Amino acid sequence: MFYTYAQLAPNTAAHIHHQFAPLLDSTTGRAALLVVCAELLQSAFRGDHPELTPKLRALADRSAVT
Repeated sequence: MFYTYAQLAPNTAAHIHHQFAPLLDSTTGRAALLVVCAELLQSAFRGDHPELTPKLRALADRSAVT
């Protein structure tokens, strides 16, 4: 969840990703990111941190498990 909120601070998000890349880039990690993005997008729809919406959608697109 910390990584998803950090999307508004690109340097911080890059640092977090670098530190946790093996986990975040795994199939399980990407699936977890999708779940967190979905939860936060629902919150954004209700008015919580709507500025995150475009970043969360982009992160979800990049994290899509194939």
